[in-house]
Amino acid sequence: MQVVVSVAFYLGMIAYSAAATLFFLNLVRKGANRRDYGPALLLLGGIFHATHVVSASFWSRMCPIDSLHFALSLSALVAVVVFLSLRKRFKLDALGVLVAPLGLTFLLGAEFVSLDSSASSQVPRSLLLLHIGANLLGIGLFLLAGAAGAFYVVEERRLKHKKFGIASRLPPLASLDRAAHRLLLAGFPLLTFGVITGSMFLDRLTTVHGLELVRSLIGYASWLLFALVLLLRQSSGFGGRRAAYGTLVGVAGVLVVMLAYVFGAS
Repeated sequence: MQVVVSVAFYLGMIAYSAAATLFFLNLVRKGANRRDYGPALLLLGGIFHATHVVSASFWSRMCPIDSLHFALSLSALVAVVVFLSLRKRFKLDALGVLVAPLGLTFLLGAEFVSLDSSASSQVPRSLLLLHIGANLLGIGLFLLAGAAGAFYVVEERRLKHKKFGIASRLPPLASLDRAAHRLLLAGFPLLTFGVITGSMFLDRLTTVHGLELVRSLIGYASWLLFALVLLLRQSSGFGGRRAAYGTLVGVAGVLVVMLAYVFGAS
């Protein structure tokens, strides 16, 4: 089993690295369109990534979503799968230049960062697993929404200053805006469930450390910001650049919470 873990890790690392390189070259190169193997290599990297997580969890006898570094790795895998599912529909191929390195980073983290998240005896295990599962799926969707928002901001600024080089090869602004909105809609119920169950866990704990309180407050603030973006978009046509910036700030909050979990478990 250890051989499978190692082989899947190295092949996934190679596939993700090659995919990131091809996505980048496809974004910056000029001239006639060539056959793009980036998505195929990204899919291959995702398969090896999933194989690594599953085999490593069997080898270590640990549920993937019961271990912090495996759970964060699965969040990136969710982003990869969702991107591959939506890239043609929303013309999002250029986002691969961010998604492939994201998968590589979290794959490396799952291999080299030894952080175990032990469930508190004061929290029902079944509810804890649902809480973690909802959060990792939601984080994966929000990471991809953040990537779409970042591309929207960059592309709009380049077009505004009439810099048509790379901007001409990026997805249409309308597609990026629509994709970010759909991803937020899909991820928001998952984050809402995570916030509610997280509040229940805090209520069950006899002592709450400062770091736990800080990451909970940032998580609540991110949830409120996502809710505000979605509400304003529905009620007053709040979209485009303003929605992209709101999404980026919310995703930044989610990333801070993730880092707080990492440092809190180390």
